[in-house]
Amino acid sequence: MHHFFLSVLFFLLSISSISQESYNHKNLVVSEYDLKGTRYEKDTTANAFYIYEKGFSRIQNGGNYNLLTDYSAKIKILNKEGFDKSTVTIFLYKSKNGKELFRNLTAYTYNLEDGKVRKTKLEEDQIYQEKYDEHNTLVKFTFPNIKPGSVITYSYQVESPFIFNFKGWEFQDEIPKLYSEYVTDLPGNYVYNIRLVGNLKLDVNESSLIRDCIEVSRGGSANCSHNQYIMRDIPPFKEEKYMTAKKNYFSRVEYELKELKRFDGTNKKYTETWENVDKELKNEKAIGVQLKKINITKNILPDSIRTKPIGLDKAKAIYRYFTDQYIWNEEYKIFRDVSIKNTINSKVGNVAELNILLHNIYKQQGFSVKPVILSTRKNGYATKIHPVLTDFNYLIIQLAIDEKTYQLDATEKTLAFGQLPFRCLNKYGRLLDFKNGSFWIDIAPEKRSVHNYREKLILTDELLFKGTSKYLYSGYHAYFKRKAFQKTSEENFLNNILNEDENLTVYEPSIQNKNNVEKPFIEEIGFTKVAESIDNIIYLKPFTKTFFTKNPFNLNERTYPVDFGYKDYYSHIVFLDIPENYNFLDIPKNRSYKLPGNAGKLNILFQQHGKKLTINHTITFLSSYYPAEYYDSLKEFFNLIVDIENNTIITIKKNS
Repeated sequence: MHHFFLSVLFFLLSISSISQESYNHKNLVVSEYDLKGTRYEKDTTANAFYIYEKGFSRIQNGGNYNLLTDYSAKIKILNKEGFDKSTVTIFLYKSKNGKELFRNLTAYTYNLEDGKVRKTKLEEDQIYQEKYDEHNTLVKFTFPNIKPGSVITYSYQVESPFIFNFKGWEFQDEIPKLYSEYVTDLPGNYVYNIRLVGNLKLDVNESSLIRDCIEVSRGGSANCSHNQYIMRDIPPFKEEKYMTAKKNYFSRVEYELKELKRFDGTNKKYTETWENVDKELKNEKAIGVQLKKINITKNILPDSIRTKPIGLDKAKAIYRYFTDQYIWNEEYKIFRDVSIKNTINSKVGNVAELNILLHNIYKQQGFSVKPVILSTRKNGYATKIHPVLTDFNYLIIQLAIDEKTYQLDATEKTLAFGQLPFRCLNKYGRLLDFKNGSFWIDIAPEKRSVHNYREKLILTDELLFKGTSKYLYSGYHAYFKRKAFQKTSEENFLNNILNEDENLTVYEPSIQNKNNVEKPFIEEIGFTKVAESIDNIIYLKPFTKTFFTKNPFNLNERTYPVDFGYKDYYSHIVFLDIPENYNFLDIPKNRSYKLPGNAGKLNILFQQHGKKLTINHTITFLSSYYPAEYYDSLKEFFNLIVDIENNTIITIKKNS
C-alpha cells in the first residue's frame, strides 16, 4: 500500500511537470498544447503568461553602426482578464540627433476552433503610431480575434542610433514568463557597465568570443563578446503598497556605455568620475550658472526678515516668506529650462528654479547652504556605482545652522521647516559642493510621524454613548492631512472626519492649526452612538476611528522591501465610563507583539478602575525600511492590528 501511494504521488508530480513542459518554450511555433493548455501550473492565478520570449541586440555591421534589437514573444491568453495583454505598446526614443526606427512587425493570433487551428494576421492598418511626449513616440497595436485560450505571437526590429542608451532586458513582467532569453553581441571597443538587477537568478549566464564580427573601413575588424542570459519560470512582479519605483526591484539586465574605443586610436568616455561631473555641473547653464546669481536676490526679502540676526529663527522666517510668495508649476526640469530671473519676475517656477532661488537667498544672507540632487520615489534609485545624471530628477537644498543640517524644499506650502515632500524620501541624494567635491547624504526624516487619538465615551441610562474625540497628526500625517484639506471645502472636510459608522451622530467638529504647519494638525468632534444591546448585554467596539481597516500586505511572497518612507508611531487611548448600575461583563486580555529584532511593537492594554476602563493601543515602527525577509512578520503584524482595531469588543451588563 505504501508503494502504491508513492507511485500515485510520483505519477501526479510527473503529470504536473509534463504539463508545464508541454508548452513549446523554444521558439515562436505554436504547438497543439500551446492552444489546448488552460493554466500556468506555477501560478494558477495567472490570466496570461509568456510561453516564450527572446531578444537579440548587436551593433550594425558596416554603415552607421547603429544598435539593432530583434524582439519576439509568444503569449498565452488564459481568460478574459488576460485580454489586456493582447494590446502591445512600444516606446521609440527621439532627440535632435536622431530617432529610433521600428520595422518588420509580424503578428498573429492563434485559436483552436472546431478542432482546427485558425491563424489571424495583424494587418498593417491596425498598427498605430502617436506622439507620447517630446522624446517618445508610441507604436501600438491590438491583436484581432482574441478569445480565452488564444495564443499570440509577434516579432519586430528596432534600430537605434543611441548606443550610449542601451536599453537592456526586462526578465520580469506583471504576468509570469515560462522562458525569457536575451542575447547580445557587443564589439570589444564598446565597453559597457553591465549589471543584473533584482532578486531572481539567471539559469544561464554565458559569454564567448566571436572574432571579426564588426567590419570597418580599410579592412579593419573588431571581435565581439557574445553574451547569453536565460531565465525560466519567472514569477510575475506584483506591486503592493509601501514600495518605491518598480524598476528598483524587478529582475532585468542593465547596460550603460562606459567607453568607446575608436578605430583611429582615440577614446570617448561616457561614464565619468564625480570629480569630472562636479566640474561640468559647476559651469552648466541650468544649475551651476544659476547658483552663481546671488546678487539678484538682494531685494527679495522684506526688511523685517533681512535685519534679523543669522540663526534658526531667521532661516524659518525666510523659508515661510518664500513658500508664501512663490508657486510651484509642478514641473521638475532640473537640468533644463531653469531661469531664476524669470521666477523672480513671475513668482512661479519649476523645482530647480524655486530651490536654487531659495538657495541663493540664503547664500546672500550669509547662511551655509548647498544644493542636493536626488531621484524621487517614483523615479527609482540613483546608482552609486558611477555618475549617471539621468538618474536624478529633483533638486533640494541643505542648510547648516549651528552644526545641524536642515533639508528644504520650497514647492509646497504644507511643508514644515526641515520637511521634504514624501516624493523625495528615497534614501539618499548627492550634495553638490563645487569647492570640496560632492558626496552622498542620507534623505530620511529624523523624527517619527505620529497619529495620536484620544477618545472619551460615557454610557448613559438612555443606552447612548456620548463621546468626545481628539485626533492629533504630526510629521507626515499632518502633511497629508493638510494636503487633503487644501483639496476640498472646510465644510466637506469636517463632515468627513467620522463618516464610517452609520450609528454615529457627529456634532461640533473643529480643526486646529490647519495652516500652521509647524504645529500638529488637530481634529476634534463630539458624537453620540447608539449602544448595541442583545439580551440586556451591551456590545461595544471601543475604537470609533481605526488606523487600519484592512491589511495592506496580501501577497504570498514579496521579493522586494517594504519602504514606508518615514518612521511611524500610532497611539489610541479610549477612556470609557459606565453608570453605577452597570458592570463590565467581559474585558479582553492584554496583547503584545514584536517584530523580529524589536523593529516594531504592538500593544493593547486594558486597565479597569471600578466603573472606568482605560484602553491603551499603540503601534510603533522603529524603522522606515524593512527588507523582504520581514514581509511575513509584517503581514502577521498587520493582521493583529486589523483584528484588534476592528474586532475588539467590550461587553457591559446592567445590574439586575
